Amino acid sequence: MKTILISPDLNASKRTRQRIVENGATFTFEKANRTHCLLRSVETNWLGWLPRHEFHVERIDKVLDN
Repeated sequence: MKTILISPDLNASKRTRQRIVENGATFTFEKANRTHCLLRSVETNWLGWLPRHEFHVERIDKVLDN
């Protein structure tokens, strides 16, 4: 599992910006398809898809599950 820190792109939709504000900028990466990423908030219980072109990945931390 990877933990990522994201920020909205300059052209991000209002929905993407709100999800980052409401749920924090730290997410665990669950899976992706060609256009979207399924992310789970570390700070809240939110789980959802965000368009890949609407956010930047600022940092990636690899977390090992025991």
